[in-house]
Amino acid sequence: MYDGNGFKRRLSPEQTDVLEKMAAEVRSPKHKAVSFKMQDALVITPFSEECDLFLFMEDEYSFFKTGKKSFTELRLAAQEAALKKCEVYPRVTLELIYGIFAKLSGISPEGRERLMRRECELISYFSFPRECGKALFREAKANKKRTVIISESVYPRDVVENILENCGYGSYDELVMVSEIKNCTAESWYGAAVSCSGTEAGKLLHIGSSVAFDIELPIVKGSKALLLAPVCQLMEKSGRILGYIRKKHLYDYDSTKYLTLHCALGLYAAYGFDYPQNRKALSDFCGDGCMLGFLAAGAAGLDMRSAVNGRKIRPLIIQALKSDERFLDGLDDFRKMLDDHFGENLEKYCGEGCGEFLDFLEECCASGDRELFRPYFSTDALKKWASSVKEPEVVPFSGKKQKKSALDRLADKMFPPGTKVRNITDGIIAKLHKHTDN
Repeated sequence: MYDGNGFKRRLSPEQTDVLEKMAAEVRSPKHKAVSFKMQDALVITPFSEECDLFLFMEDEYSFFKTGKKSFTELRLAAQEAALKKCEVYPRVTLELIYGIFAKLSGISPEGRERLMRRECELISYFSFPRECGKALFREAKANKKRTVIISESVYPRDVVENILENCGYGSYDELVMVSEIKNCTAESWYGAAVSCSGTEAGKLLHIGSSVAFDIELPIVKGSKALLLAPVCQLMEKSGRILGYIRKKHLYDYDSTKYLTLHCALGLYAAYGFDYPQNRKALSDFCGDGCMLGFLAAGAAGLDMRSAVNGRKIRPLIIQALKSDERFLDGLDDFRKMLDDHFGENLEKYCGEGCGEFLDFLEECCASGDRELFRPYFSTDALKKWASSVKEPEVVPFSGKKQKKSALDRLADKMFPPGTKVRNITDGIIAKLHKHTDN
């Protein structure tokens, strides 16, 4: 949701209340400084999958390709190897990733440099401000709080500074690049944040997106902290649509042919959850007609087959989407947002899979969302629709194809992946799995 940027959807009362409460905390005289995590809290991208940015680089890589593996496969493998080498993510840099990438791919030093520059260009182009975070940042500046931004990005300082400037955060007082902290750990960035704030921890308010590292850690250190959960995480929890889509494409969802579908979901996450809101009972779209129209009237239109597929109820749904002002506002907002963030960059990619937003409505529409269609359906048609809907098969939203066990999830929570302690833990878990299988 972009407040004041020409979008027709307005904030829900819940979103307005969240913003007012967070802003009041920022204004509090108890806090002399405010620190912000850059990623997810201040700056976001229009993507729903980690691989999306890399999929845009496949054409560039084709000029240097020496093997069968795609750029995306090699780039993700290089990042994973860099994490294992550094033990903790904050130490990982783009330079290190591409050093490993060059060894995996066999490309020339010139090709490596060109691809690295291209990735920096793309992340700068696609990054945009999270309006809720920006509102809180402005609140801090208006109340003369010292502002510190913490970046855990793999990108170099000049790229991060350029992103912050383009997103309207150029007036910050200090920028902490976690990767520049000598011998940094998953926690050591907070000491640097306190030091740069010019005050003691008890007078520093921190705003970030991770419960463990942006809420629990600052509180343990004596600060107050506010959570601004990632937009994609909020989207995941808002309903069943994401799990439904991923179930449909369990084995090839990370392929280029679904890039437009990924991006539509990424835009939806920013549109509906920039300002946090919770799931609404009996609804997969937070009871919001604009949000429903954004996907079902807007994104679904990118798949030319969406209007002709489906059962007899499909024409009635489509007619309603063309008749209701809220649905049409969502359609207009989708078109504007798509043009703002992608322009012509998605034209060569098909809209395959986007029609499944209509499939979801037809097959699995929750009762609260069906109520939005009541003015356009006869009583008999509405009853037939209600009798035909079913609970969708869903899979958890995850960049990994394999579902983690309870032991794996516990290990993720207790020991960050890639650390020496986690490696030992993984060995223990493997033995436990083996014992269980036997």
